Amino acid sequence: MSWRNLFLIAIYLTGVIYLILPHPPEAPSLNDLQSTEPGDTWQNPNQKAFFTNKNRSQVFLELQANYSLDLFGFMYKGFRLNYRPEEAGYLVRDQIMTYYLEEIVHPFRESIFVNGWDPTRLKLPIIDINGRDFLYKVTIRPINSHPLARIIVWTLIFPAIFLIYKDYQYIKNA
Repeated sequence: MSWRNLFLIAIYLTGVIYLILPHPPEAPSLNDLQSTEPGDTWQNPNQKAFFTNKNRSQVFLELQANYSLDLFGFMYKGFRLNYRPEEAGYLVRDQIMTYYLEEIVHPFRESIFVNGWDPTRLKLPIIDINGRDFLYKVTIRPINSHPLARIIVWTLIFPAIFLIYKDYQYIKNA
């Protein structure tokens, strides 16, 4: 067996190990007051919403700490994708108030959408829940995939790369 084949097998097996690691918590949570509004509970059971006084960077520090993967002692926090607030209607929930929308992604695995709303930006009063004032409302929507689907996609990447390489060689030599 050549070194190239051993290298490809090592990459493949490393990817499989990464893909079969257990999920982080299903819906990571903030250490703040959880919303009991209908749109945040029974109407959308896979989502959680929180009232908080933490700003955007504090929210993401806490979420990335709670949603990180343990890769044999190395904590992988994923990476963040920023979306336009207008996209929250179909990525998180229809008719949701939005100031920012970001996604924390673990490639080929799972991700969470984080929707933040700051009423003071719209010159609205701060949020008052049972006599407690909050500056922000943060909604979290997890998106998970089945481990078998991940492995199938990962496995199909290798023959696809091989076929693209062979096609490139054919075009180059033609």
